[in-house]
This record gives sequence, C-alpha cells and structure tokens, in this order.
Amino acid sequence: MHETHLLENIFQYLDREEKSSAKKIRKIYIALSEFGGISEEHFKEHYKKESQGTRWESLEIDIRKVPYGPELEIRRLDFA
Repeated sequence: MHETHLLENIFQYLDREEKSSAKKIRKIYIALSEFGGISEEHFKEHYKKESQGTRWESLEIDIRKVPYGPELEIRRLDFA
C-alpha cells in the first residue's frame, strides 16, 4: 500500500531528525498538494493506524493544503 510505505519513510525521517538534534519532536508540519492523491482525512486515517503503539502516536500534526507542489512535503518540525 502506497500510504504504508510513505509513512514508514516519514517515521524513518523523524527518527533521523531526532537523533541528529538530540531533541524530541513534538510537532510536524505537512503540506499536501491539491493535485496529489492524498486527502487530509485519508492521511490522518492512515497515520493514526500506522503510528499506533509507536512513539509517533501522540505527535501533533499540522496539515495544510497547497495549490501545487509535491504530493506530500514535510515543511517544518518543532522540537520540545
């Protein structure tokens, strides 16, 4: 499934960013393209399922729709 693979990559990215900063991530900012195949609701549904039981389960997520660009882009991370 496309979403599962996508979320695995996101979790790996978050893990690398936490290790390199030595700080805990508390919030992630994501941009979803209007022309991409992922809706905000669809992403949140899959995120909830895939993150269950992981340290990313309670991560705060801010999702914005953008008129163009990549299907999904991580725009920013906030650290605790």
